[in-house]
Amino acid sequence: MFEKAIVIAGENGLNRLIKWVHVMEVTQIGNLLNGNELILSTGMAWKNDEAAFLSLVQELIEHNVSGLCIELGTHLKEVPAKVMDLADKHGFPIIVFQEEVRFIDITQDLHTYLIQQHFQMISELEAFSQELNRLLLGSDPQALILNHLHETVKSQVIFKCGQQKELCVPVLQEQEKNEFFHKIKSNKEEGKQIRQPIQALDHQLAELILFSENRPFTELDVLLADRTATALANQLLREMYAAEKRRAEENSWMQEWLEGRHREDEIEKHLSLLGMKGKHQGAAVFCVELQQWEAGLSENQYPYIQIIVRSAFEPLGFYILPYSKREQLIFIMINLKEKPTMKERLLQGIRQARQNQKLPAVHMTAGKLVSQLNGMNKSYDTAQKALRLHRKLAEGKISPLYDELHMYRLISMIRERDELHDFVNDYLQPVIDHDARYQTRLLKTLKFYLMCNGSKQETAGHLFIVRQTLYHRIKQLEDLLGSDFMQPGKRQAIEFAAMAHEYLELE
Repeated sequence: MFEKAIVIAGENGLNRLIKWVHVMEVTQIGNLLNGNELILSTGMAWKNDEAAFLSLVQELIEHNVSGLCIELGTHLKEVPAKVMDLADKHGFPIIVFQEEVRFIDITQDLHTYLIQQHFQMISELEAFSQELNRLLLGSDPQALILNHLHETVKSQVIFKCGQQKELCVPVLQEQEKNEFFHKIKSNKEEGKQIRQPIQALDHQLAELILFSENRPFTELDVLLADRTATALANQLLREMYAAEKRRAEENSWMQEWLEGRHREDEIEKHLSLLGMKGKHQGAAVFCVELQQWEAGLSENQYPYIQIIVRSAFEPLGFYILPYSKREQLIFIMINLKEKPTMKERLLQGIRQARQNQKLPAVHMTAGKLVSQLNGMNKSYDTAQKALRLHRKLAEGKISPLYDELHMYRLISMIRERDELHDFVNDYLQPVIDHDARYQTRLLKTLKFYLMCNGSKQETAGHLFIVRQTLYHRIKQLEDLLGSDFMQPGKRQAIEFAAMAHEYLELE
């Protein structure tokens, strides 16, 4: 069919991908095309309108059409020079038939060929995937998978994973590798490289790079890279899961550490054997507790929670050691960066972990920041105290850091001695009884009045009442609590009692 066809323009684009063939006799494309189509036309719609012809070709180029085939003679005698110049400029092939041709035969033959090619591509992709599954069961699946991809696509393959050294197939020397990465950055030619992120649990674990100087990559190459990335993600996830499981089994030594039974030199030696590099700048115990705990099912989530926590905190400068006990995951966060920013980075890590959609509903708390590693028992105890507060109070009501709980620490201590109710009753009971009996809001007024440091204007604004109403309420508070309730000593006790009352109400 194409033996007598002539390429009159855009010869540089003859290697364009064709996904489908359309017959079109219109002057405007609109949303009719998806891209990569070969268009067949007699030119009937724009035979006497060079401007419309030029506009149509411009639209075809913008819609990433693969080429235009025109039958000359019946409606169109020749292709204008301006149209050919535009096609040459963009490498857009224009092919002409100088005699009558049957478009139905062209579309049928090309569609049959394209469908056969697609079926062949699917078959090759399926065979490739089956081989990947087989290689995943091998002793060194990562290397086997990368070699298999290289042999299939015949291009340079590079696997980058975190801080590990890049794996190159074929192997590249250091200088060659540097030159190669320079080529990747400088080579902007479309289709000459594929960069495929390798993701699991909403985090990018690694990157797969394919680069070819000789030919552009095909759709099949992109699909092969995608299947390879999925296989590598499964392999990495399996490795991470196994590693986290091994770490979880090393609980005995960790338990003794959290109980304060190891000396500083013993701890540092142990960390050195584990491969920790750099001098620590303090540490803290970080606790994660599932809000809904179910034996068996919940424990299966632990390795994934550990992966999420590691992904959030390790880039922020923490060396992490996990320890699990029934309903809790405990992490010793060893700070390897500047000590003054440790608290801020802990909060940042908690925010990032909570943003992960794979994370189940959990409580997260960090204990007291300690300078010496043999003081982790203090951090652990305070993390547990913070956790008990988080169980009782609404999520987000208080800070996850023990060092930022302030008055709640004192409330917790008094609560443990069963003296909190008595303290609240001693200072607030008259107000509480008055509100219950007369349906007033004196306790709320008192809390805002204290919060605003006795400013009547600010208090009235917060309560959305006029100052005259506020004056009346303050007079009632003076009658119930005494006219000296805003004097320093008594005021501090009342403020504490108000906070304790709120705590008991939430509890």
